[in-house]
Amino acid sequence: MIGTSLPPGVLTQNPACEADKRLLDDYGGIRALLTAFREMGVGAVELRSVKAHADAETLAACARAVLDAGLTVTIHAALDELPAEAFFENLRPALELLPEGHPIVPLTVHSMKTGDEMRDRAATVRLLSAWGRFAGARRLPVKLALENNRIHRSGLSIVDCDGVISTVREVGLENVGVCFDFGHLYSNFMSYPECTPYLPGDDFLRAAIHTHIHALAHTTHYPLTAGKLPLEEYIGQLNRCGYRGIYNLELECGRFWQEVDPREAFEGSVAALKGCLARYGEE
Repeated sequence: MIGTSLPPGVLTQNPACEADKRLLDDYGGIRALLTAFREMGVGAVELRSVKAHADAETLAACARAVLDAGLTVTIHAALDELPAEAFFENLRPALELLPEGHPIVPLTVHSMKTGDEMRDRAATVRLLSAWGRFAGARRLPVKLALENNRIHRSGLSIVDCDGVISTVREVGLENVGVCFDFGHLYSNFMSYPECTPYLPGDDFLRAAIHTHIHALAHTTHYPLTAGKLPLEEYIGQLNRCGYRGIYNLELECGRFWQEVDPREAFEGSVAALKGCLARYGEE
């Protein structure tokens, strides 16, 4: 299934920037946008980015818009020094809207980042463990996915693929896996090839429960039609390792809208992704 990320401001028709307003205007509003996405072959929409203290009513409105369009919901959230009960309380109204038979929701987060990697790893393990145990005990319809992120210097990091899978292994919960961010891995490889493998290891790929897909130009989160990305190779590796989750486009209009029209960016990227998936017998 193809998914795409949209910020709460777009889903509630309160765009936070001119670029997101352009996207809404291009389609004539959120209802028309989501209908067009569904007709293009998009099956899921990711709420991006949900802060730990996000307004519960706004999140529920976002989920309702997605579900009313006949699409499924995924969530990009953020770890925070917040009790699991408080975090999930904000999500509860949105999760309660999910109909019977809705797939388990991948809930993507990044590792903690304060500048001290040893402390950040310990905090990430502690929070993922607490949030994962809470979600499991309450039988919440979510799985946490720790995402590989960009590194900003050469050398091993807790946010590269090896660091992420190591962290997830230490947590050791069935409802905690990884989110394979294609664009972040490729950006790291292009900037630091001496410490970044071209392809992630099989243990990382087998733990993947979600993906983020965006191309690299002078920055990340670009359309697949306007940047570089070894898309077919990454999809091929996931397919080989048995991945059956969502292939989620994570475009950020504010980074490219003056170069590429947002509507063209999404439609071209969906078409490129569909074409690649078709070669592996996936939709």
